[in-house]
Amino acid sequence: MKYNKIKNIFLKFFKKKKHKIFKSSSIINKNKKNIKLMFINSGINQFLDYFSKKKKKYNKIANIQKCIRITGKNNDLNMVGYDNLHHTMFEMMGNWSFGSYSQEKAIKLAWELITKKYKISKKKIYVTIFKGDKKNNLDFDYKSYNTWKKLINKNNILFFGIKHNFWKIDNFNFCGPSTEIHIDIRKYNKKNILGKLLVNKNNNSIIELWNIVNIKYLIKNNIIYKNKNLLSDKYIDTGMGFERLCMIIQNKQSTYETDIFLPIIKKIEKILYIKYGINNKTDIVIKIISDHIRSIFFSILDGIKPNNKKNGYIIRKLIRRSLIYSYKYLFIKKPFLYKILPTLFKLYYNNYYYDNNKYYFLLKKNIKILKNEENKFFLFLKKNYLIVKKILLKKNKKKKIKIDKKIIYNIFDTYGIYYFLIKKICLKYNIKIINFNKINNKIIEL
Repeated sequence: MKYNKIKNIFLKFFKKKKHKIFKSSSIINKNKKNIKLMFINSGINQFLDYFSKKKKKYNKIANIQKCIRITGKNNDLNMVGYDNLHHTMFEMMGNWSFGSYSQEKAIKLAWELITKKYKISKKKIYVTIFKGDKKNNLDFDYKSYNTWKKLINKNNILFFGIKHNFWKIDNFNFCGPSTEIHIDIRKYNKKNILGKLLVNKNNNSIIELWNIVNIKYLIKNNIIYKNKNLLSDKYIDTGMGFERLCMIIQNKQSTYETDIFLPIIKKIEKILYIKYGINNKTDIVIKIISDHIRSIFFSILDGIKPNNKKNGYIIRKLIRRSLIYSYKYLFIKKPFLYKILPTLFKLYYNNYYYDNNKYYFLLKKNIKILKNEENKFFLFLKKNYLIVKKILLKKNKKKKIKIDKKIIYNIFDTYGIYYFLIKKICLKYNIKIINFNKINNKIIEL
């Protein structure tokens, strides 16, 4: 099943269930009063006023929201490229009830969609339920349990605490117990270990797919209390990762193998004259580029320019991270990211942006912005590399320093020259690096 069909099934399903279908909001968080984020990081962000009853035009809503998770507690950056699931940018499928239906109905809707419309096997499904928390005086989620036991084998129902099954936006907002749907995507060795033993164990074989939250509490300064303004069992927030859903339905072991990412990866292969699926290090670089370019694409298209301020700095960081990985492992020393943008426009423009008269104008504009940023970085790198080289050679000649962790951090902080480039200079000119094994490569390089 193609990714566009998967999207259409979701939207048609909830439209038939009398939900108002909303378009995705901008990826930039413009509602700073409700939540202090630079980027939209979940589907609920644009509907927070509905929960606070400041705005309630519709009581049932569904949408597919573009999200970025790079900063704050939901920071997946360091996992991107190194596993098969996490992304800086993803699309969140969600449905909400604002006083219309309870957790029981939300569970039944989710079950109908994934088992009947998407035809995911019931045998592959595990669900988790909030077991309560005495410290915060929170009860066991009986309603979810009583609903699930009528739908699924009891052996596939698991119970977790506040870490896994209690959802909150931040420490000053709405929250509540959640029930989660996990899918076993293993093809082999299912008899060797029960799937239930792998749930919430950071195992890429059992995938958390859908989170269904009963928003009936508020949290302030880490204190959770009941929200008397809400109908406690009829305010529901759900979220399902679109990339993960595609991976499951398309029977893949990685989101990068789905038809969401394959066109991007093929474009990268063509531009850089490399092949995906042959070398692990090369694959990591390709995955990082194919992930980051989506965040870069949507951010620039929504009006963020790479710079040194707030969300502009984050996008600049993603651009430079992509280029540094390409430089280090693929020896690419010139701009290339901008060449991927036409593929992104083809994949996503008509899904999220509706003025076709601006298509070529925006494509040209975005290519110019990204290419200029890439050129700036390589000029900056070349200039500072020569400065650092001169400093190291001069100090080494006078035998005034030993190159250690502190020196390397200072060079990176001052000149933005990464550890692998410092190491390259030191090896070439026989400059000794002490405490080599204690240097944290990830902090230095990323």
